[in-house]
Amino acid sequence: MGVILRAVDALDGLRILDLTGGIAGPLGVLQLAEHGADVIKVEPPRGSSARQLPASRVYNRSRRSATIDLNQADGARLFRDLCGTADVVVEAFAPGTMAQWGLDYESLRDDFPRLVYCSVPAWPSGTRFEEIPGYEALVHARTGQQWETTSFRNGPVFLHSPVASLSAAMLVPIAIMSALVARDRTDRGQHVEVSLLQGVLALTTQNWNWTDRGQHLLPKTHPPGVHQGSIYECANGEWIHVPASGGTQPTRSVASVIGLEDVPFNELFAMSTAERDDYMARWREAFRRRTRAELVEELRESGLLAEPIVAPHERFDHPQLQATGSVVEVADPEVGPTTQIGVTIFLEGTPGAVRGPQPLSGAHTDEVLGALGHSDADLGELRRSGVI
Repeated sequence: MGVILRAVDALDGLRILDLTGGIAGPLGVLQLAEHGADVIKVEPPRGSSARQLPASRVYNRSRRSATIDLNQADGARLFRDLCGTADVVVEAFAPGTMAQWGLDYESLRDDFPRLVYCSVPAWPSGTRFEEIPGYEALVHARTGQQWETTSFRNGPVFLHSPVASLSAAMLVPIAIMSALVARDRTDRGQHVEVSLLQGVLALTTQNWNWTDRGQHLLPKTHPPGVHQGSIYECANGEWIHVPASGGTQPTRSVASVIGLEDVPFNELFAMSTAERDDYMARWREAFRRRTRAELVEELRESGLLAEPIVAPHERFDHPQLQATGSVVEVADPEVGPTTQIGVTIFLEGTPGAVRGPQPLSGAHTDEVLGALGHSDADLGELRRSGVI
């Protein structure tokens, strides 16, 4: 897929300099890139180490790449020149890194008063954690995520899902756009910050947990409770999710659909352990005798909720995703055709779009710096000296 040119985009005219790595920064900036922002990914001359991650092909698509060595004084000067053309800078370096280059917000704000400068650290600034290196799992540990997650045993467990980064990624564009709206009123930019800690706390509070009382919408139990019990194996090794309740008014019970006598919850839990285990064993055996497709159809016709449990690679085949453009094919310049998630926010009047794959490292360096007035001879000298 080449770069798509559109007549009108929601964020036409907005330029972002993207210095981020990891997940939260690149994925957050992606939401803006695919609604029209001109995003320039600034990387070291040999490319960012984050390119080794397969997900980088998604997180860093729909933007241009310019390679500049910020460790060199000439490289830092080039970046300052780019700041004069930009609306937003986004960085996710360890604390103090940007200051070492003279590119922190305090060093830039006087020369570029309208610049919005977004930082994405692990820990919030102004705290005793500020200078401590941090990454995803450490934030999970500090915020109780490893304790709350239900698992095969009691006690805390390691989370494989990067919930802190994924939640922070959704906050990054909100923070940037809020600062840009404020700039329209005040004519001044500002420093905004979205830490991974803020990300995971935002995700946690959406569940309205009363943590000091141990009240959670999905309480941790061992062995896992009713929610794990709503997953059943069907014929042919397929699986189905049938929730215990879903706010619907069913015309039949799940038990009647699978051919068993209906036992209300209060009677089920009044049974002895042996009686309940026998009933649930017959329940699960009844599911294994039925195909998933016919079960889903019959359960839905009865006003019950049911959904096939698919393997991760199968989710892209869902007709709803195909119809809405939520799944796209992107031709990556290094690995060829790839299936990726498409634009995540739908705007009716100015729809977003994937604007191209992750560019090769430095693919647009000459284009970006040439627009600042550097001649081919200038660029050749900068390249020979390793600045770009």
